[in-house]
Amino acid sequence: MSKSIVFISHITSEKEVAIAFKELIEASFLGMIEVFVSSDEHSIGMGQRWLDSTTDALKTCSIEIVLCSPRSVQRPWINFEAGAGWIRGIPIIPLCHSGMEPSKLPIPLNLLQGATANQVSSLNLIFPILAKAIGSNTPKVDFTDFIEKVVDFEQRYTYWDECNTAFAKLHAFHPELIDALRTNQPIQLDLTETQIGKFEEFMPVLTQRNILRFQREGGAVMTAGGMFYPCLLIPLAKLEETFNSPNFRI
Repeated sequence: MSKSIVFISHITSEKEVAIAFKELIEASFLGMIEVFVSSDEHSIGMGQRWLDSTTDALKTCSIEIVLCSPRSVQRPWINFEAGAGWIRGIPIIPLCHSGMEPSKLPIPLNLLQGATANQVSSLNLIFPILAKAIGSNTPKVDFTDFIEKVVDFEQRYTYWDECNTAFAKLHAFHPELIDALRTNQPIQLDLTETQIGKFEEFMPVLTQRNILRFQREGGAVMTAGGMFYPCLLIPLAKLEETFNSPNFRI
């Protein structure tokens, strides 16, 4: 049985998932499969040129797994690496995470059979393909630890990043807003049309997570400073929990 190289294509900020999947594959196949992850020090040795090592791995890999998130699929390098596998005619498997789903993949990735990193049923579809590449039986794999790592990563990578970004914009609008919201009481704001537009860009993230809602409260009011609209910031069920979390960074 010859060793097969699995190439995991990913962006640097998602290397945690790539390395976790590498470890899962190598442990499941008892070292019979070599997995290349460009951000892993064990895949690229000290002194090796990163681009040369990556190019060599793309030329020799038997299977390519592409980690797909809403961020990574927008990066040219991900599509370049997927294209290299496409030209060679090897199996390419988009592995979706952090809000991306196989049905939402952009062209040309949506032409491939994708899987979801936090679903056992999806992961079970990948390992027979890996086994076939080395002519072995499909191992029985416990995905529990890997899925826990993926879910933890997704919470940090998307949930808290997006929440903290939204609260940072509130803080930038008025530094005292965060402290005022800690009272868990609605806050009235008089905003211009332009300011309302900006609020409506970032507030849906907090509303969807049941943290905070933004809404207009009536018609325009003319003042010496211009035209303003009364609006409300309304605390929702998870606001207090969010403020008390160690992941809250404002």
